[in-house]
Amino acid sequence: MLSQILVLCLSFLIIGWARRTRKLGVHPPGPRGLPFLGNTLQIPRDRQWLKWAEWKAQYGSVSILGTPTIILSSVEAAIDLLESRGSIYSDRPTATMAGELVGWSRGLGYAQASHNPRFRDLRRLFHQFMGPRACGEATLLGIQDRENKRLLRKLLTDPDNFDDHARNCTSSLILGLTYGYPSDLGDPLGLIKIAQDAMEGFSVASEPGRWWVDSIPALKYLPPWFPGASFQREAQRMRADLDKLFEVPYQFVKNEISSGRPHPSFLLSYLEEKNGKETAEEEDLVQGFATALYSALTSFILAMALNPEVQDLAQAEIDALLTDSKSQRAIPTRLPTFDDRTRLPYVSAIVKEVWRWNPSLPHVVTQDDEYRGYTIEKIFPEPFKFRPERYLTADNEANSTVAAAFGFGRRICPGMHIAENSVFIAIATILCMFRVSKSIDEQGKVVEPVVEYDGFISHPQTFKCKIELRLKELRSLIEADLEH
Repeated sequence: MLSQILVLCLSFLIIGWARRTRKLGVHPPGPRGLPFLGNTLQIPRDRQWLKWAEWKAQYGSVSILGTPTIILSSVEAAIDLLESRGSIYSDRPTATMAGELVGWSRGLGYAQASHNPRFRDLRRLFHQFMGPRACGEATLLGIQDRENKRLLRKLLTDPDNFDDHARNCTSSLILGLTYGYPSDLGDPLGLIKIAQDAMEGFSVASEPGRWWVDSIPALKYLPPWFPGASFQREAQRMRADLDKLFEVPYQFVKNEISSGRPHPSFLLSYLEEKNGKETAEEEDLVQGFATALYSALTSFILAMALNPEVQDLAQAEIDALLTDSKSQRAIPTRLPTFDDRTRLPYVSAIVKEVWRWNPSLPHVVTQDDEYRGYTIEKIFPEPFKFRPERYLTADNEANSTVAAAFGFGRRICPGMHIAENSVFIAIATILCMFRVSKSIDEQGKVVEPVVEYDGFISHPQTFKCKIELRLKELRSLIEADLEH
């Protein structure tokens, strides 16, 4: 125990020495903090982006245990730095908790980009199997369409549990695309829960400022039983969940291949390409790829409950496109498809606005750089309002504004094309079929949904709303399409 205490004390001394000897430079101003701790104690456990938004009006950086963290608050600055200078801005901060102790460095999210063959191989796999060309093929689109129909069926029969349906169908989609795991089997291996448990661990382990071991890596040597080392026990639990996500579905595909009845998937394509000659390192690489995808739809449902005028405009656009010109009433004759995307610019703008609500992962610079002194710019006016027209021209056509939800440069999300397709088709079909509105309680009073996001992977806290068919004539159309 004495040796562990000495290691801890020595780590503090080393950090203090490093701070004193670090080359001085001109950094953007930041809020006043405490010696050594900087602004660490001023950062809330949840919804950190609200604190960034509060600080960005005055400051350009914060200090977390002596490490300067720059706040970029404009698309222009993000493009200038993360794309134009991406060679030095593409690494991740050292993530001892999430990356090393829990094990997410095996995947793409926390892999270092510079001088890292593994990062390049992961990117190549994503581009090959889920790039823009692959995402336009019938196989991938068919899987996405099937899982979206499952979501519609669940919303039709059990609308109150929309949050669970969105999570489960999203998980099923990822498992189907990545492993060919058929959702109609009833999830006999419990993979949906395995995936959700692992992603919950990722969110908790990645929260900025929550884990001292991220700023004092020497703490990782403390044994789990040591006083104050509860983070080690948490890491062990989360790592066990992640190991299941790596191993169980991977073995499922291997067994399916052995039985001669595999379903189409990314992993199947990769293993067939290797023809049984994949090395242990390659197996670990592909497992890391297969766990790197996720998205959610409850933000859209929350936005529709709070912004009925946006819903009205979107449904008017859908009705104009899908209603028979000879009909006297605006009743769609079919559900929207992927091919309708360019003909539904307002619906597409809603998709972009939903993405805008989600914060992205931080980047770390790999060498000193300068940019515009202390300039801090705004991306959008009234950023907390849901306004799809940000992405439209005066003629209601799509403009070139970037949603920025998928990142920039070498760190742009390689699964963005899958995510964009999935969320578009879900939003378009939900708008076609349903009306989302505020709930009414037993006393007849309107229940106002509260916009409360928490967690590193921002997700709205539980809220109530009403989801119902907007036209009774749509039921037969929906049931016939779902049966087909």
